[in-house]
Amino acid sequence: MFSWLDKHIGKSSNPLSSKEGGGELLAGLPDDDPAQALAQVASWLTEVSDNAELDREVQAALVQQLDEAGQPLHKALLHAYLSAPHLQDVQSTHLWEKMVHFTEAQSRAYETCLDACRAKAQEAEADEELLPLLTVRMLRADTEHIKLMLMRYMDVELEVWRRMYRCYREAEHERFARTTLFAYSGYASHTSAQHELLRALVLYVSSPNNLAPDLIELSFRIAGRMASLFDFTLTQEASSEYCVDLAQPLPPRILEPDVPHSDSMRYFSVLRALPQITAIIRQHDLGSLSEERRFGGEFTPKGKVTALKHLLVYWNKYHPRRNHERHGISANIEVAHSFRVISKLLPHLEPRNIPGLSERDKATLAARAQLRPPGQQDGGFHPETWTVLDVSLNGLGALLPQNGSAWVRVGSLCGLKAQNAPTWWLGIVRRLKTDPQGLVHAGIETIGKKSLAVWLRILVSGDESASGTTLSSGSFMYDYFPAILLPDEHDTFENATLIMESGGFARSKAYEILLEEKTREIELTHLQVEGEDYELVQFHWEVSSYER
Repeated sequence: MFSWLDKHIGKSSNPLSSKEGGGELLAGLPDDDPAQALAQVASWLTEVSDNAELDREVQAALVQQLDEAGQPLHKALLHAYLSAPHLQDVQSTHLWEKMVHFTEAQSRAYETCLDACRAKAQEAEADEELLPLLTVRMLRADTEHIKLMLMRYMDVELEVWRRMYRCYREAEHERFARTTLFAYSGYASHTSAQHELLRALVLYVSSPNNLAPDLIELSFRIAGRMASLFDFTLTQEASSEYCVDLAQPLPPRILEPDVPHSDSMRYFSVLRALPQITAIIRQHDLGSLSEERRFGGEFTPKGKVTALKHLLVYWNKYHPRRNHERHGISANIEVAHSFRVISKLLPHLEPRNIPGLSERDKATLAARAQLRPPGQQDGGFHPETWTVLDVSLNGLGALLPQNGSAWVRVGSLCGLKAQNAPTWWLGIVRRLKTDPQGLVHAGIETIGKKSLAVWLRILVSGDESASGTTLSSGSFMYDYFPAILLPDEHDTFENATLIMESGGFARSKAYEILLEEKTREIELTHLQVEGEDYELVQFHWEVSSYER
């Protein structure tokens, strides 16, 4: 860092000793490398906060100036990270580390400024406007840090909780915990110290390890927008769901009946936000959410509803609990991923053996069956090997290999097969956790042990064909889509569900499933889960119940 300073301003001058000096440095930041620029800002924040000789006002002004310059850089890196948030990808890890270092430098710099301001206040009047602003910005930096840790499914450091709780207790003591202000110029919404703390606490208790990183970001924004509906009390109320002890550097937890009360205990609830979440979901179901931009225009209405439905479950008074006991084991399994690969591994009917198809349709199906997964060049298949650590009736916990598995994220579809076993099961990654050694653990729900790969057929006109076939005007033919038929809880297909490739779900169209004995008409009724390359769809048989 100092070599860069020497080159641009000379060895004898330190611009970080006056209010004007920060502007000189910021003007020289690289325009084409936001990661390097953010790292430089973080380094300067640390230098300013470590300089005990700086005047209090100069220090606070420099910290605010550097922080404000880092905000758009942090936003750019977050956008890039969320486009490919893989846990074991070098570039993703690089972006994440730069953001984490920035939030750490922010928070520590603001903590130093707050301590200096309070020490100065012993001699003179405290700045009634500066203290609330510094407090809000420090809490926001720590909240952003917590969000980043949750995006990597890592434990939040106890030091972060300690710093936040101490900062908030000071705000309560000085009677500005609920004072509203704009955290940064240009922001449309007011905030407060209590608002910022609540957003962090609520995000943490919202089971983020069951969400992909983009949905964690979306849940973070939803919590921010709805924080005014959260209750935060000094005493336990009938509606209280969670609690936190501000005297202990521990994360918030579900309020249990035997939790002892103390003066440092705080209680909070999100129940008053549930009607608003329900109303937004209802708007989507009625088709009026296409222009919904409250939580960010970069998220699709489906993505927003997915996050809202998750929060509706985990913000409820009755929190989901694990239903089946887990048993520890140590074994290896083979793991496949991507809808197209898994479709080929499951039992399936060869196109030439499907009754009632024309030779042209058989040729079309055979050609479509050879479609390779994105990025697969040679058509080969090489499963990964994961270590299973525990199993339950409908799931398993596994340790991911350190090399590979860059595709894994919450919601990923995967094929599972015990070594030397004849058949593949189907699973969805429901939870991820990164342990202190950097090893990634996955919780997988098994959703199908006797699944079938099938073909769906739909009648199309010349303008509608998804397969790229050109038809003459007014003519019709069939188009075909691969799908996976999942048995119900009784291992029959009476109440089966379907997995389709992304973009296949269309409630208004009439589909047929091609089976060995005959073709069956179905009606798609509900899109249950939207994954990265698949859709889990509910349907019903149009005619008599299917008997296996």
